[in-house]
Amino acid sequence: MKLTYILASVCALAALATPAFAQDRLMPDSLNLELVDGSVVPESCMYPASIQDATRFETACVTMPRMISTEISSQYIGQLGQQGWHQGSYIPAGMTAVRTDENNCQRVLNIFPGDFPPGVEDSDVVVIWFALDRTPRCNGTQPG
Repeated sequence: MKLTYILASVCALAALATPAFAQDRLMPDSLNLELVDGSVVPESCMYPASIQDATRFETACVTMPRMISTEISSQYIGQLGQQGWHQGSYIPAGMTAVRTDENNCQRVLNIFPGDFPPGVEDSDVVVIWFALDRTPRCNGTQPG
């Protein structure tokens, strides 16, 4: 009787945990970044106006305590490197990462760190906004 109860409990917990796994990844259909311990996906990302155009960008964000943000950010950058992304250009308020796809076109990921909520300088929480350009840059349109 106890074994049946334990097995039923384990199966119920597994069923509850399965949907959460999908939420443990950022942009699972494109970047597929694992959520790093210490960071969370907030209910509202409060994206800057420059990346709110959903037809142009696929977006995601994570927040983290400022005290450990360097360590957490490094883990996200490491995951990108493992997936073939490398540093692109510095842009206003951030940087880009680039990766050449199977069509020999460059994919561009904009990465913007900031205070969270936006406008609160030296807040205890910081954010990383990820904005993947939906249009690959091919032929003469590749960034330098």
